[in-house]
Amino acid sequence: MNILRQPPFPLSVSYSGLNPDEEYIMQIYDDYAKLVETYDVTADGSGVVTQELGADFARYDATFSLYIYSKDVLNEADEIVVVDTLYIYRPYTNPLDLAETEGEYDTYIMYERTARQIIDMMTGGFYYESSQIETLGSGADILPVSKRINRINYVYKNNLLDYNRFDLSASATQDTYFVTPDHTAISIAVGYEISKLQHKNVQLPIAASDSFMLFGDNYDSVNNMTEYRGLPLFPEKYTYVIYGEFGWPVVPQDIQDATKMLIDDIKCNKITYINRYISEYQTDQFRVKYNDLATSGTGNMIVDKLLSKYATPITKLGVL
Repeated sequence: MNILRQPPFPLSVSYSGLNPDEEYIMQIYDDYAKLVETYDVTADGSGVVTQELGADFARYDATFSLYIYSKDVLNEADEIVVVDTLYIYRPYTNPLDLAETEGEYDTYIMYERTARQIIDMMTGGFYYESSQIETLGSGADILPVSKRINRINYVYKNNLLDYNRFDLSASATQDTYFVTPDHTAISIAVGYEISKLQHKNVQLPIAASDSFMLFGDNYDSVNNMTEYRGLPLFPEKYTYVIYGEFGWPVVPQDIQDATKMLIDDIKCNKITYINRYISEYQTDQFRVKYNDLATSGTGNMIVDKLLSKYATPITKLGVL
């Protein structure tokens, strides 16, 4: 079942074909197979079960597994009567605002879903999730993450809780993590000014020498051309698990515009912009050569221009 994360709230689910006036148990699990909610529900006289979902279901884009069980004599879950997957997502533009009549609602929902999937293939998507990321320290003072991060709730370092945003009593004793301005990494606030290491220090081996300054009792770090500054904020090979909010809290306006243009192209069968990607044409053998955008773009050059600035370079995924 696809549920649009937009008004009216609260979101709700409805299933038909059940026994009229019979009681059931509805359970919802997240994509980690963790039980999220349990509801006692009763089918109406037509065998339809309707259940409003909690407020958190409207805050994030997520996928859930839903099960409805009949009840045994002890009013506990017995046999499964419904199995479904819930896709809760915020559309890039409200398809119901584009439909002229109520009979077109389902058609425009499909148009929006198709346009959104095309955009996702080029940009990675503009969803907002409550999720987790596991990564390794790289020996720097910045820890890159693989998703656009907006808020840090918890950080576990080597399986030990190192940061809890909700524990005010621990704020004076725990590290203070923060999101970098470009939303691609996290760091730790320190009480003194330092020049943050952007990558692991390069350590060059010292050539062989019989100098007493290098290998005798007078050895020091200055002659060794090294500088001691202690461990980096994210030591190499330390394991970090970050729980937080990732993605885009608001769909950018140009993405909304691009979605509307693609919907119009799909509706009117106007994906003819492919001809504009021709870079070479020969009339002798009717040879036509397209540039790379012909296979990687949307078919609409204006939309491709709008999406181009959201294509994430692979170098942003880590630190060399």
